[in-house]
Amino acid sequence: MINKNLKVAVLGAGAMGCLFGGLLAEKGLNVILIDVWKEHVEAINKNGLKMDGHGGDRFIKVKATTNPSTVGIVDAVIVMCKATVLEPALNSIKNIIGEKTVFMSFQNGFGHEAIMKKIVGDEKVLGGTTTQASNILGPGHIMNHAALPSWIGEYEGGMSERVKEVADTFTAYNLETIAADDVKKRKWMKLFALTAIGPLSAIFDLHHTDLYINNSANDVSRSLGKEIILETRQVALADGVEVSEDECLFMFNKIVDSNQTNKSSMAFDVQYKRKTEIDFISGVVSSLGKKHGIKTPLNDLMYKMIKVKEGMYS
Repeated sequence: MINKNLKVAVLGAGAMGCLFGGLLAEKGLNVILIDVWKEHVEAINKNGLKMDGHGGDRFIKVKATTNPSTVGIVDAVIVMCKATVLEPALNSIKNIIGEKTVFMSFQNGFGHEAIMKKIVGDEKVLGGTTTQASNILGPGHIMNHAALPSWIGEYEGGMSERVKEVADTFTAYNLETIAADDVKKRKWMKLFALTAIGPLSAIFDLHHTDLYINNSANDVSRSLGKEIILETRQVALADGVEVSEDECLFMFNKIVDSNQTNKSSMAFDVQYKRKTEIDFISGVVSSLGKKHGIKTPLNDLMYKMIKVKEGMYS
């Protein structure tokens, strides 16, 4: 069921927040971007959001603000801020939460839903994951790298009318979103790709195509990515998620084979000397591995190498 009156707030108008919010607003959905970057917000409000790449270079009219108190109650909140600032960001928008407001995170990694539930309540939190990719080119300016699907669902499983309504509405307004009755498994499937693509892209400062395709050692790099993913799969199985080898390689292959000339968000974090989300990616795999008695030497190594990178500027 499509709800053309759905009011959506995007918490965190970075590359991915702008991509999601921009695509929805472009087709006429009521969207407001919320971010603390004043210059970025001002550029969007003055000129529109400049979106380059897939779909053609254009300006998209979308509202943006640094002051959540002006927003009012919304029906859905797309959470796209960094995991490292998630708690204070959620605490800053309590005035926009109504009785039926739902939250969904498309952030990289695992552990965000637990933080969200603690602040806004279990019943308001959906699970989400995406294969979309974007990066910031400047204030009010992003690059869209592809048109790939996203998934949302009740975090503990099953299907609901609210999930169907949001998924149908997002899809109708230019953001392909699939209602999933196994979104936790879908999040694991994204995590498999993240454990391979994120750290390696950041360590070698390469975009996906140069890392895995346009590389005379691409058989080695792709094999290493697969080994990291299969190690992560053993942790998922021990944690009660039934996932086949093909399933755990699905998103990795989909992202790599799309020939994206995009670095991972972790690579951009390292490039701009920001704290990465490695604790929510390789770090969570290592922690769960210890919990279940599964050795994770490759994820441990990725975690340590990114921490060394962070140590150069933190």
